[in-house]
Amino acid sequence: MFRRYQLRSTSAQGPRPSNSRRTASSSSASSRPTTPQFGGPLASSYQPDGPAVPTGITLTVPRSLRQRATSVGVLDEPISAGVRRERDDDDDLSQLDSHRVKHLKLYAKKIAEVNQISEKGLMEFVNTGDLFYMLVDIKAHLIKSDATKQTNQFQVLQDTLRGKDFEAGLHTRLLACMLSPNLTAYVTDTQQRIMEFIAEHPEVFKVPGGIFDDAELKTLLGKLVTKLLASIRSHVKTQLITSIAKRTCIIDATRNLAHSTSGMELEASHWNRMAFLRRCLRIFLIGTGDHRVVSMDVCFTHSLIPMLKPDMRKKIQQELNIDIEQIEQQMQEGDEVDINTYLDDPPAINTEGSTSVLDPCDSTGTDEDDADGILDSEDPTDGVDDLDDDDSGFRLDGKRTRFNGQKFWNYVDYMLNLLRDTARKSTTSNEDYEKEVGRIMVQIFQDDLADCPGSRKGSRLATVIHPPWQSTIQHGLVW
Repeated sequence: MFRRYQLRSTSAQGPRPSNSRRTASSSSASSRPTTPQFGGPLASSYQPDGPAVPTGITLTVPRSLRQRATSVGVLDEPISAGVRRERDDDDDLSQLDSHRVKHLKLYAKKIAEVNQISEKGLMEFVNTGDLFYMLVDIKAHLIKSDATKQTNQFQVLQDTLRGKDFEAGLHTRLLACMLSPNLTAYVTDTQQRIMEFIAEHPEVFKVPGGIFDDAELKTLLGKLVTKLLASIRSHVKTQLITSIAKRTCIIDATRNLAHSTSGMELEASHWNRMAFLRRCLRIFLIGTGDHRVVSMDVCFTHSLIPMLKPDMRKKIQQELNIDIEQIEQQMQEGDEVDINTYLDDPPAINTEGSTSVLDPCDSTGTDEDDADGILDSEDPTDGVDDLDDDDSGFRLDGKRTRFNGQKFWNYVDYMLNLLRDTARKSTTSNEDYEKEVGRIMVQIFQDDLADCPGSRKGSRLATVIHPPWQSTIQHGLVW
């Protein structure tokens, strides 16, 4: 009895029809295609796989589920291959339309007012109208800004190096270097070593950062260091000559030299080194015959005899008409030696301390020849190591001149090396070597103090606390 009914894909709205009318409709429907009430005429019928659909039943497929027939090969393509996005080729997203440009100009004007800058540059930037052009424009301005910043920074650093305040501060630290009791040399590799030390400790010398990153600025600093070192050496030599002429106590002379170095603390090791420098200067003035300020009889003291080579002994005996061997014998016997008893015209003794202190920024000094000689590019050790035991290097007895009036500090370096070599030959360990060097320096200081006691017989030693920057220089500037 179920064959009397046919199923539609959709049901009709309204009240259910009577059986007779349903039968008539069913019989007429069997003789013509079924037309759905929604969606229009049926384009195709869908027959699914599986159990057969009973005869007379028609399934209507929605339009959204209909598929276009495709070949078998298309099914092997990736699923994304079928995805297509429609785009208008004339629609370039990098281009700003007039509406957006207008809004950007209003915003640019607002930003210019807030930051108090000219709006002209912003307007020109907006008028570019292309995002990629704008990016290139931004990059160009960043590069230009970096270049300008570097130029300005270079100019600031250059002005700093040429300023009087920086020069005065650098002079203070370099003077501490030259007065350091542990300084290895005063000429030989000194400028180069000090420049390397400054690069390692720029904060000690108050050198701005970035100086050593630029070759031109580094060269400028190097020239300044060279000039100041020459000035300091000339100043130290002048003060020592004055102290010899006035027979100033070496302690007072050292304090006068360190007067311009703010915050520097002195101790016995400084006096030892300064006494060594003054002894070298006495021998140097005698050897070169430079007695413009100090005569030979003032330069010579019996404490020099152990450091005199035969040619120097001969020169002194001839010019002062004294018997050095007799004086030396008295010294070995422990007798008090008064050198004035051997002189025909004893020099006058000035017990007043020297109070002359040069301007720390004065780069000329009072002995320009010596300062010029220090800047000589000649290797200061050339011809010095081969000096024999009879040659002092002052062209005595017809020998070659090694030290002229402009090479006092080269002579000091030679004497330092000679002292260290003597100490090294008499010791077997590094510890003993350091003790021997210290012992010789102390003996020189004691002899100098005996020759020039000044207004005091000695000085009370006390514990000295060095400022950090001074400790860094004294313990680090060694090579």
